[in-house]
Amino acid sequence: MGSSRKQVATGETFCADGTIIRHLEAGDGRPLVLLPGWSQTSQTFSQQLTTLAQSWRVLAVDHRGHGRSSVPHVGYHIHRLAADLREVFVAQGLDHIHLLGHSMGCAVIWSYLELFGDDRIASLVFVDQMPCALRNPNWTDARALEAGASMDAAGLFAFTDLLRGEGVDPRAEFLAEVTSPGIASGDLDWLVAQSLTVDRRHAAELIFDVATHDWRSLMPHIELPTLVIAGDSVNVPIASQRWISRQIPRARFARVGGRRGGTHFPFLENPNAFDAALSKFLPG
Repeated sequence: MGSSRKQVATGETFCADGTIIRHLEAGDGRPLVLLPGWSQTSQTFSQQLTTLAQSWRVLAVDHRGHGRSSVPHVGYHIHRLAADLREVFVAQGLDHIHLLGHSMGCAVIWSYLELFGDDRIASLVFVDQMPCALRNPNWTDARALEAGASMDAAGLFAFTDLLRGEGVDPRAEFLAEVTSPGIASGDLDWLVAQSLTVDRRHAAELIFDVATHDWRSLMPHIELPTLVIAGDSVNVPIASQRWISRQIPRARFARVGGRRGGTHFPFLENPNAFDAALSKFLPG
């Protein structure tokens, strides 16, 4: 359906604990809610807020402590972000929602499903997130690839210790690794700048929580129509994305890499292909 409200506006939700969750919004019609990844903001979906608003009411949410949302001292855990999301749905009167998560945003959705079921949700889109990031040292390589377990305990503690320290922030190096060789330097610099707006101690607490969850047992119980989009990035094995799509009974799979190689940010690096895959899946 056409949209009469294509300009991007800002909305906000006042949560029960006093946190203000803000979102960007454009378009009319059925709601399409976009959840950014770890230490990123709603701004990463700038193109989708323009293009997809032609067909849907698009809302890109800033998690607590991210973007334009307020910065409470506590609550940097997946279950709290899922509870925040529930409050956004209720406060904004959203129902029959097409819900998309990128990276950590997928984990927020998985937590929401455990806490609230599929209430208010019509379909799901998971973009480049493994179901279990932390590798059991006893696993075979094949099992680790299916889980997406690309991190060991020593590496996780080293990364979070760097974040909590006063030295060089490791997020710039991380983003350089997970984007494609073809990304424009300006785009990478912009992504880094967005990431560094999130307090590094809060970011450390949150990434530790993300990495230490195992969502594999949930996948066969997801009954909603689902699209799994793999960026084929170095940090999220594509085998784990294919595994998720096989476990969810009504899931489809699509690979959308960067223009030159795999990327963790397909919607930013290859937005036309990403939007096309999404539009093909979602009803008009």
